[in-house]
Amino acid sequence: MKEYVILNVKPFNKKIPVRKGSDILSSLIKSNIFITSSCGGKGICGRCKVKILKGYFYSEPTGKITEEEKNNNIFLACRTTILGNLEIELLPSTIIPEKILKEFEKGEEFEHFKIDLKKVYPFSPLVKKIFLRLPSPNFDDTLSDYERLIKGLKKYIRKERFNIDISNLRKLPNILRTSFWEITVSIVENKETIEIINIEPGDTSKRNYGIAVDVGTTTISVSLIDMNKGDILKTEITFNKQASFGDDIISRIVYAEKKDGLEKLHHIVSETINELIVDLSKKCDVSINDITSVSISGNMTMVHLLLKINPSFLRKEPYIPVANIFPILKCSDAGIRINPNGILTIVPGGYPYVGGDITSGILVSGIYKEDELSIFVDVGTNGEIVVGNKDFLTCCAASAGPCFEGSGVKNGVRAINGAIQKVIIKDGEIFFETIGRGEPIGICGSGYIELLAELYRNKIIDRNGNFIKENDRIVENEGIKEFIIYERENQERIVITKADIENLIRAKGAIYSAISTVLKTLGLEFKDIKKFYIAGGFGKHLDIEKSIEIGLLPNLPVERFKFLGNTSLTGAEQYLLSEKFRNLSEEIIKKLTYIDLSRSPIYMEEYLKSLFIPHTDF
Repeated sequence: MKEYVILNVKPFNKKIPVRKGSDILSSLIKSNIFITSSCGGKGICGRCKVKILKGYFYSEPTGKITEEEKNNNIFLACRTTILGNLEIELLPSTIIPEKILKEFEKGEEFEHFKIDLKKVYPFSPLVKKIFLRLPSPNFDDTLSDYERLIKGLKKYIRKERFNIDISNLRKLPNILRTSFWEITVSIVENKETIEIINIEPGDTSKRNYGIAVDVGTTTISVSLIDMNKGDILKTEITFNKQASFGDDIISRIVYAEKKDGLEKLHHIVSETINELIVDLSKKCDVSINDITSVSISGNMTMVHLLLKINPSFLRKEPYIPVANIFPILKCSDAGIRINPNGILTIVPGGYPYVGGDITSGILVSGIYKEDELSIFVDVGTNGEIVVGNKDFLTCCAASAGPCFEGSGVKNGVRAINGAIQKVIIKDGEIFFETIGRGEPIGICGSGYIELLAELYRNKIIDRNGNFIKENDRIVENEGIKEFIIYERENQERIVITKADIENLIRAKGAIYSAISTVLKTLGLEFKDIKKFYIAGGFGKHLDIEKSIEIGLLPNLPVERFKFLGNTSLTGAEQYLLSEKFRNLSEEIIKKLTYIDLSRSPIYMEEYLKSLFIPHTDF
């Protein structure tokens, strides 16, 4: 018989029954409490640290916990077995918030780059609602219910072929008669056919809403859209709780291969989307039943997990996704709760590691129609790069690792309140700014880039990343050198270690060498690039000069760099709102040429050259 004990989790004060003998991390996940675990519970990342307050437990020895941390009763959740009633405290830097991370008005993301997409992609919504007053049948008019419906629609739509599914056909007779032959029909207009997706009694044509989703590796962003007007009503962002199973897509694919792994990863992302939909609906006074469609933009792994499709073959040669252009699906099949007959669409993706998020970026940036040579880069855990213009588009994907998302580094955190995001070192003193201007809890990706540049500028580290200057802030902790950024009595120091610097150099090197490899493969040079577009929330806070200084970005004039914000979400919005955007998205992926860096004879040489600050030729 299974024996259960009580796990008391602070600061939430949640007392949850858990199986005796289970580890803390899996017990938290089962109770819908999510903390960072870059390696998915393998015990090798050292991220899932918790503080044991009291109780019975056994923690396996690990080099990821320092003596100082042990003395403060801090242990890895994935390597700590619950032996009896236990009380723990979660550390602020590891908690993945249950609440919404941010809500913002549309336009905020484009503060560095203004573009009127309505002029570029004319308004033509994916789902339209049409109100019909149909004549009732009599002995002189004996058309069937379905023929009567089609005849009514043809007054508004010039198409000959119509499709309807069995669920709508079944309810058609009763709805027509109980509504006195006044109905609202929701349709999707394809190139050759009209799909009838829903039939409602009365006139609901003025209530037609859509949901656009960017399913990112680190965050999930959702917009609520008025499909009749084309207006973005509100947007919200939260963390992707899949991070408890691994920070990067490969870790999540590996977890999905475990028993019930795919089901768990699917459930977490679909429920997160549902939570945001409910919250947006309440704030905008919109009924869930009036939401007729959802569009998804994201990398191929995130799409596979959302749809509960085995992602294993994305990481096995020859790296084949289930589809590049997805059919229209039912939202209910993916566990997304809107109108029961609501549809789900996926922005097309070109390759296993270049998905709809990059298709969106190409279309939003407009590089596909420019005369001049441009680069589009989405910097993150998975760095995607597109080089081209109106004549060609070449892309690749580089695994930068989770450093820029605040993981894989000792005091790294995501871009949350308390994260150090700006750093200056002057006359031996260190000055920094945190998000929200509060007490520092760690360093986010943009903060690490600034810190690395400042350490190099002040000759505290050399171009190999080694500490070279005597400094009161440089200490040795269990044989590892650290530079102290912030310390306060009775609190853990915030530091950057030699290992952190090595990880950051590898991460920036992966991005830079990927760009360099694409250009050299095409016989081009950096000077040929006239516009350099940077996408993603991380890019928005990037200091261009310092990014050039450490070798993350090429040494180009600063005015050539443009921040675009979350182009993946913008693409998902436009996919719902513009037929031109939808058609172009399918055309664009057919134009893409993919360079597989793992098979490129150039890439390894370029990568080795980039493992310096900023980089080198030899």
